Amino acid sequence: MSQTVDQVETARSAAERFAWREAYEAYTGADSKGLSAVDLEHFAEAAWWRGRPDEAINLRERAYGGFSSSGDRLSAARLALALADDHVGRGLFAVAHGWFANAERLLEGQPESVEHGVLMLMRGINALFAEGDLPAAISEFEGASELSLRLGDRDTHAMALVGKGRALVKSGNVEQGLALLDEATASAVCGELRPFSTGIVYCITISSC
Repeated sequence: MSQTVDQVETARSAAERFAWREAYEAYTGADSKGLSAVDLEHFAEAAWWRGRPDEAINLRERAYGGFSSSGDRLSAARLALALADDHVGRGLFAVAHGWFANAERLLEGQPESVEHGVLMLMRGINALFAEGDLPAAISEFEGASELSLRLGDRDTHAMALVGKGRALVKSGNVEQGLALLDEATASAVCGELRPFSTGIVYCITISSC
C-alpha cells in the first residue's frame, strides 16, 4: 500500500512539473483502481505526451466517468471537451460531435468558468478550419479571449488570440492579424503557457506566416 501511495505522489509531482515520462512511469506502476478522477486525468495527459493516444482516450473516459458520477459538472465538461478534440484528431467527427454536445449540456446554466472559454475556443476553431466561416470564427475567438482574460486563463486567452489572428490574416486583415499572432507568441516564448498551448501558438503562427 505504501509503495502505491509513493508512486501516486511521485506521479502527481511529476505531472505538476510537466515531466510526462516520469509521471507516466509512476502512474503505470501504481494500482490504477485506486486512482482518483484527477489522477486519471493527469495519467491521460502523460500518456498523450508519451505518444499513446488510445491509452490517453481510455483514461480520459474513465476520468470523465469519475467526475460525472461525483456530480462535478465542470470537470466532466473539461474531459468531454478534451475527448472531442481527441476524436477530431482521429477523424472521428461524429464521435467528436457527441462529446462536444455533451460538454455543452454540462455547461449549460453553469456560472462562467474556464471551461466556457474553452467551449467558445473550440467553436471558433471549428468555424475557422472546418467550416471556413471567418466572421463566426472571429466572434467566437473574441468571446473566448474576453472571458479567459477575465478569469485569468492565460492558455485559452493566448490560443484565442492566435486563432483570431489567423482568421484575420485569412480574411485579408494581415497587419491586424499579425499583431495578435505576435502578442500570443510573446506569451509562449516567455514561458507563460502550458506546453500544449505553447505548441498550438507556435504552429498557428508559423502556418499563418
